[in-house]
Amino acid sequence: MFKSSFIVMVINMLSRILGLVREMIIGSVFGASGMTDAYVSATKIPNFFTTLFGEGSLGTVFIPIYNRGLEEKGKEKTDEFVFSILNLIIAFTSTMSVIMILFSKQILKITTGFADPERFEAANGLLKIVAFYFLFIALSGVVSSLLNNYKKFAVAASMGIVFNLVIIVGTLLLKNKMGIYGLGVAYLLSGVFQLLMMLPQFFQIMKTYKFVFNLKDPYVKEMFVLMVPTLIGIFGYQINEIVDNRFATMLPAGTASALNYASRLYLLPIGVFAISLSVVIFPTLSRAVVKNKRKKVRKVVQEGLAMLAFLIVPSSVILFGYAREIVTLVYKRGHFSNKAVTLTSETLQFYALGLLFFSTIHLLTRSHYVYKDRKLPVISSFIGIFTNILLDFLLYKQYRHVGLTFATSFAAMINFLILFVSLQRRYVRINVLKYIAILVISLGGSLLSFTISKLVKVSFLGSLGIVVNLLIFLIIYLLIWIAVFMIFADDKFKKDVARRFIKR
Repeated sequence: MFKSSFIVMVINMLSRILGLVREMIIGSVFGASGMTDAYVSATKIPNFFTTLFGEGSLGTVFIPIYNRGLEEKGKEKTDEFVFSILNLIIAFTSTMSVIMILFSKQILKITTGFADPERFEAANGLLKIVAFYFLFIALSGVVSSLLNNYKKFAVAASMGIVFNLVIIVGTLLLKNKMGIYGLGVAYLLSGVFQLLMMLPQFFQIMKTYKFVFNLKDPYVKEMFVLMVPTLIGIFGYQINEIVDNRFATMLPAGTASALNYASRLYLLPIGVFAISLSVVIFPTLSRAVVKNKRKKVRKVVQEGLAMLAFLIVPSSVILFGYAREIVTLVYKRGHFSNKAVTLTSETLQFYALGLLFFSTIHLLTRSHYVYKDRKLPVISSFIGIFTNILLDFLLYKQYRHVGLTFATSFAAMINFLILFVSLQRRYVRINVLKYIAILVISLGGSLLSFTISKLVKVSFLGSLGIVVNLLIFLIIYLLIWIAVFMIFADDKFKKDVARRFIKR
């Protein structure tokens, strides 16, 4: 399982690096301006639905039912369930995309706080262009879940690479002819290519395609029943983003763009580590629960939590401590000004405070889903959204972008605590003391690594000096964990780790 996680992490790492290149190019060409605010606000709408129906969200409902169907009715009958779901998604998403085009102005009046006509009209034009992205990415979400279930992780994980490459190429080719609208066209085309790249392996599994709508299929009915609380839970998280953007667009021009640029950086470790791990773990957890293998479930969840602590805590310290240096290295060129660097780096610091919570929520939510518990994640999500909205309202005028990002991180912490306590009490008896010990060692090791790396000055390299600091941080952090491992691990555990390493 963790070998697959590593492969997905490597692919996601490439994807996230390309994502940074994408944002670097957008920042260089358009800066943090009113036009980029319009682009961010327009793409929030299809992104809202994309996270609801794509990115593996439906897979958390789809995969357990699909696996049970294979055991109970065989592949031929279960394939008809797949076709019905895909055809229903085509019908629904096409309808919603048309609605987005027809009522784009009304939607933007609700989701943005633009006071000037220029930004509003740009956002309106962009939303009409990107609306049908929803159709392609929703289909991609279900298809990628199916591929993951057959352990074809590489192609599904490469969706992000295609997304970023298409936008990068499209931006460079269309920037002079179409300006910010060329960015919208590239965004739409990225959805088309993401779906197309997965179709060959999809047809290897399915062999054919049927245009059936079997609403009487018990698995289809069950999926609709289970989808409702799942979508409501994800809906809550997406409402947070819409609300944050609404408040951000009421602040000076460039604020919404700064939040978006900072989010690209903090989403790097989330995408590479947290989502990769959750994607690989979920099918394993699902099968273990179906076969009532409680020990395996506990082992997988605990190893997942430990791995996230080991990887995410140092990422959080790096993003907080080196925020300005990282933002300068990644974005400061072309039209990206010193003011934009300050806005983005301050935003990044407060996102970094919630990084562990953002990351672990993915695993905790899926750990509830495998037990068919979708109510608690919904309740937890709505408590988080209420907390976020309340803090946004209280903080945005005085603390501006910092207040908005602090609210988001604090809400994530509340969500994390509810899910963690629920999982511990109701389903999986996690060794809490061991988990806390891993967190403490990770945090202590990270702070020590940061303190030492900060002492090294390589000013002659300019903005590239941060690369040397990060390498020193990484080396010290790994040495600390190796020392801890050699001191505290028992001989049996050491042999087991050595055996796994040799096999790889």
